[in-house]
Amino acid sequence: MDAFSKEFIVGDKDTAKVIGSGDLEVLATPALIAMVENTAKECLQKELAPEETSVGTLINTTHLRPSKVGAKIVVNVKVDSQETSKINFSFTVYDGEKLISTGNHQRAVILTDVFLEKLALSE
Repeated sequence: MDAFSKEFIVGDKDTAKVIGSGDLEVLATPALIAMVENTAKECLQKELAPEETSVGTLINTTHLRPSKVGAKIVVNVKVDSQETSKINFSFTVYDGEKLISTGNHQRAVILTDVFLEKLALSE
């Protein structure tokens, strides 16, 4: 569970124009964050019991450069530390050779049933 990488292709649905976070047809920061969260989730998934999952609790990112539709994005996550049920990652994101994002992400390991029960009680 130390490190994990995943590739994504920027699609029209990932653009700032479609998501609504901007006016341009470039990779939107919210889509970039979703790619990072998905990569970290997959990194943890094989370590979890069937009744567990993980949820994102914190993300801190810099989005350094734009990426166009069709670009191949590579997200690299690395586990930096674990505090009981909280896993802390650092990440880098590349568009080809260009570094486009860096940051930190935290996920909490939870029991799926307990989480959903608490959610239902809060309604």
